[in-house]
Amino acid sequence: MATPIPPHYGTMVTGEARYARKSLDDEFDSVMTSTNGGMLFGLRRIGKSTEANACVERLRRQHPQTVIYQDAQGCASETKLLLDMLKQLARSSLVTRLTQLVADDNAISATVRDALKKFAGRDSDIQAYREPLMDAMERSIESSDQIVLVIDEFPWLCRNIVECDAKDGARRVDVLLAALRKWRAKGLRMLVLGSIGMAGLARRHRLELSHLNDLVRLEVPPLQRDEAEEFVECLAKGAHLEDWTREHTQRLIEESAAWYTSILQYGFQRLTLGGRAAPIARVSEIFADKIRPNLDSAFLEQFDRRVAFYRQLEAPLPDLVSRLLEAIVSTGAPVEYQDLCKTTEGADDSDLGDALTILREDGFLTMRAPREQGQIWRPASTLVTEWWRQRRGGRRK
Repeated sequence: MATPIPPHYGTMVTGEARYARKSLDDEFDSVMTSTNGGMLFGLRRIGKSTEANACVERLRRQHPQTVIYQDAQGCASETKLLLDMLKQLARSSLVTRLTQLVADDNAISATVRDALKKFAGRDSDIQAYREPLMDAMERSIESSDQIVLVIDEFPWLCRNIVECDAKDGARRVDVLLAALRKWRAKGLRMLVLGSIGMAGLARRHRLELSHLNDLVRLEVPPLQRDEAEEFVECLAKGAHLEDWTREHTQRLIEESAAWYTSILQYGFQRLTLGGRAAPIARVSEIFADKIRPNLDSAFLEQFDRRVAFYRQLEAPLPDLVSRLLEAIVSTGAPVEYQDLCKTTEGADDSDLGDALTILREDGFLTMRAPREQGQIWRPASTLVTEWWRQRRGGRRK
């Protein structure tokens, strides 16, 4: 059984060595202090939660804000999300105002009022009052509260709701999305992130995603070459490896399928077992026997699961997604939007837009829009082209 690739440690590496991506940190900080917030979707283990956590810590240190961090993957109801939030705000004036509003609302049962005071209770008792509670939350928010809400694995919460409640789940998610937007309009900033995207869920369950239009789309791209070199040198410095050389760094970078910190860190760990750097002559062998097999189970299989999910979408999405992947990933080069329109001739503009958004959110593609050109689409990382090569055959260029 393959050994799972461990998570990386963000800006703290090992020992006394640190590594941080200042430009990315600055982008997140700007979004979370000067807009309604952001949304960040993509593969597991590429650094989304790490960057979000680092942003949370910076906000807590540098700004007079209350930051709530919620992991929603195991959450199956919006009322649990609300109660977990209120627990973290227990001593805030917002909760005082909310409690008073609920106490004054005779349409809300005494059982729910008591549950709200204790931030606990049976989900079934509270669920029937989810909409008036969300409305009361909106009326309780004041701009002076300076609250930031970070919801990790938010799409999983939405997916859990629609799959656990076939009759009313989609409507409940739409109500939740609308409520969160109203909270943001009152001044509560948000960052929603997840290892699956919202666009695919929306097409399958007919969700209304316009409620997310006020959020800035964020990404955690792979490192640039100079960043990857700096990161690996930080790893070697932190591990106090005197026999790690510049050539080791170059070979690790060249052999790695993509320059995400977790992939580089895992490769580094496998090349330094026993506290010593592996001989240069064995680097390629170790990658072939120990590192790439684990890469498949930890990363490439995520793409397989996404492709399997796309087959469940309504026509013409399955065929459209397949044609877009063939047109963009197989070439390994940027493709202009106009050329994609020719490749998918006859496709409705909204279907094409949804398909591209799905592939972007799920970590397959990324997009640029230069002023002098239209949209330019390309694989989101060399990890995508590695997956394509492994699954479709062919030698690595």
